[in-house]
Amino acid sequence: MFTNEYQWPYSNEFGKEESVTSDILVLGGGLAGCFAAISAAQRGKKVVLVEKGATKRSGSAGTGFDHYESACTNPCSRVTPKEIAEAYVDEQDHYSNGILHYIGCRESYDRLLDLERFGGKIRDVEDEFKGAEFRDDETKFMFAYDYKNRYTLRVWGSTFKPALYNELKRLGVTIYDRTEATALLTKIVDGKKRGTGAIGMNVHTGKLMVFQAKAVILAMSRPARVWLFNSDLVGLCEFRPTQSIGSGHAMGWRAGVEFAMMEKSVKGEFSAAGRSFPPYGAGNNHNTWYAATLVDARGVEIPYLDRDGNVLETVSQRYYPVEGQKFFLKGGVIDEPKYEYRGPETMPFDELMKRGYQLPFYADLSRMPEMERKVIWGMMVGEEGKTKIPILQNYTKRGFDPTEHALQCYGSGWQSASFCPRSGSFSAHPEASCTTGI
Repeated sequence: MFTNEYQWPYSNEFGKEESVTSDILVLGGGLAGCFAAISAAQRGKKVVLVEKGATKRSGSAGTGFDHYESACTNPCSRVTPKEIAEAYVDEQDHYSNGILHYIGCRESYDRLLDLERFGGKIRDVEDEFKGAEFRDDETKFMFAYDYKNRYTLRVWGSTFKPALYNELKRLGVTIYDRTEATALLTKIVDGKKRGTGAIGMNVHTGKLMVFQAKAVILAMSRPARVWLFNSDLVGLCEFRPTQSIGSGHAMGWRAGVEFAMMEKSVKGEFSAAGRSFPPYGAGNNHNTWYAATLVDARGVEIPYLDRDGNVLETVSQRYYPVEGQKFFLKGGVIDEPKYEYRGPETMPFDELMKRGYQLPFYADLSRMPEMERKVIWGMMVGEEGKTKIPILQNYTKRGFDPTEHALQCYGSGWQSASFCPRSGSFSAHPEASCTTGI
């Protein structure tokens, strides 16, 4: 028998209906939807935003992210939007939208400045990392991956969605949280089908919502969580939020929206390209953990190599292009490497085994310079939504100290499971002293 404390806390509104009218209807309250709604409201339009979760913390950026790629127009950048856009298209085997990449590369820095005006944090204003190799002390910007060309900014992404939410409220945008849009409303105008609104449902109360508008902006996520068989394995999965189920795509398909680049979805997104990770993982070494020092069970370091196969002797060298190479994308190169093995972030297990390395592998941040260790563990892992709680908070509570311990990992993905205390050197069987099951 259920008591009152277990009853559904929201009223039952099944059978009830509410109609809402606006100039602009934005479906989806992630980064894209928020910016679209803000832009329309700034132009004096009456805007309604519909979000299945809570706009203040929803979407892929809702729990935070650690870097902002392709901010090519920032004052420290040495590359152009065209160069980076073309490099991304090449890296993705041309299964990519070059125009979209170029717009992103050209506009990203301006949008970061918008976020800063709204209250987000994009620079080290407290001088926590003053003097670091990856920091520009004049602008206080912090850069990731390519320290020479400086086009990717480290940011405090957990501040962004609250800042956008506050700006939406300031501009008078009407927000319907916990409301799932289920179908587009359309009509034929001058022989063409136009969006005139959407139908939805309040997921807490069951009330039917009818939204009518002069224009509809569909900003719901791509289907990036389809066919996830096992959250403990890389498999066919993506690292985006569990609510990214592609309902927006389904609505568009049913309404007759024209689709493009769907072959990319099959090739690159659902298959995770071998580098993505389960939603509760710890990131990976071409992204959040780049370029963490990796060691094997004996404490033998697995070296990073440059494009030409030369061993990089220092940690600093991991963040700079090789001679004759203008720039590189995160964790990799923009041209064909002359040597098959660049470093632990791309090497398959079987190749590492052939080279004599022994499992388990560990991320040993204690072997890195203080600022590099601090920015990986405290900021990159700390600001990345998929790692902040399951890794940074939980492991810290259980005694992990990046200046003393090595964090167990599983090769190119960093789905961490345990950590091992270090006392000068590794024992023959360090896993015996690891705390597992964390």
